[in-house]
Amino acid sequence: MRRMEPADSRMYWLSATIPNDQFLLYCFADQQVPMDDLADGLRRRASRVADLGLRVCDVPLSLDHPLWVHRPTTADQVVVHPGIDAWSRCLERVGELTADQLVASRTCWRLHLLGPVEDAPRGPGVVAVLQVTHSLGDGRRTSQIARDLFGEHDLHTATRAPTDALPPVLAGPSAAAGGALATPVRVGRMLWWGLEAFRAVGARPPSSRPGYALTRLNRPPGAQRTLRVVVVDRTTLPAGHTVTVGALTAISIALERYLGTGAEPIGAELTMGRNAQAKARNNFRNAGIDLHVEVADPSGRARLIAGEIARAADADDEPARVAERRASDATPAFLAHWGTRQFDPAAPPEKVTGVTVVSSVYRGAADLTLGSGPVRFTTGFPALSPAQGLTHGVHGIGNAIAISVTTSPEVMPDVERYVELLTDALALVATIDGRQDSAGPPDSPEPDRG
Repeated sequence: MRRMEPADSRMYWLSATIPNDQFLLYCFADQQVPMDDLADGLRRRASRVADLGLRVCDVPLSLDHPLWVHRPTTADQVVVHPGIDAWSRCLERVGELTADQLVASRTCWRLHLLGPVEDAPRGPGVVAVLQVTHSLGDGRRTSQIARDLFGEHDLHTATRAPTDALPPVLAGPSAAAGGALATPVRVGRMLWWGLEAFRAVGARPPSSRPGYALTRLNRPPGAQRTLRVVVVDRTTLPAGHTVTVGALTAISIALERYLGTGAEPIGAELTMGRNAQAKARNNFRNAGIDLHVEVADPSGRARLIAGEIARAADADDEPARVAERRASDATPAFLAHWGTRQFDPAAPPEKVTGVTVVSSVYRGAADLTLGSGPVRFTTGFPALSPAQGLTHGVHGIGNAIAISVTTSPEVMPDVERYVELLTDALALVATIDGRQDSAGPPDSPEPDRG
């Protein structure tokens, strides 16, 4: 039993307004192992993964941040979906699953098994989708959870579930009492760091990029989801750039052609992992990256996008941003929770940080297995929001890079046209600076929405 970090509490509270479960999809070579046998093995493995033995315990009146308490793995957390034998039906089913969000105070994860899928990219395979609440971790953290679940390494975890110092029925009220006593000190700390942040922000030069104009993609997506995935080799992306830069360059070309905006600026909201270590499970931020559609040459555009990412990474360490984070984390839980509830997702913004959201995560070596079947590729589907009707996931494992498209029929009824444009753009980007001769980590910024 331990107190949630402020960043993780915010993700938990935000999920009540904007669903933000992550769906980590892994496709494994089919070894003809019965699906129920695979499910039984995964249940046993999951019981030994420490992060999968947690749930959230709310604190009355939000007088303190919620608590992590232990929860044993139960049989219903691994679900077999029979009859899914086509890749298109698999993606359709995953899209349907996004409507069934987890309640973190009951369980923080669920695992879905689908297949065998005969026409999956890179050959027949069994698909495992790990659904995780965002409060449990960002892209890097949840990728490690998946590695623990699908890996063969020793987890060094006792098979018997650990116990909490107090049962949840007492832990919440106890934390509330302690939080109430600490409120005067916490309010004082908030005021102190808030004043420091005010001074630091006042001394910062004004931003030259207030945001991007809304497009037809920046509207409420409705309830349905449309998912698509393009899988390529690392060798088809520019050798001189990270996977993230190559993917963003291709996305910029596809968006430019799809929207037909001409010289109108287009930006992407890139979720970037922070370099500094943190106690929080969610250690990332979102940054607006200009896609430089005014530059026709793909090579020149890629260089400018790489510069944008580098500047965004450096900006995260500037004093004003550090002070803002410190002040935000010092805010007492009841005020932070109140502030989260004030967010109105139905109010359309005047500008957006990016026309689309892009989440990029390298998930490590291709040494994961399911039923002795090696992993073939992995992908994810960053959540949509009322202002973001199109998101992209860029996920790598080994030499396989998957670029996902998440949208809805209300926002993009002609999704196949966009996927075709994206595929053509990837072929064009492949000509930049030659081709990658050897596999290696994409070395891309880590995000987080999926």
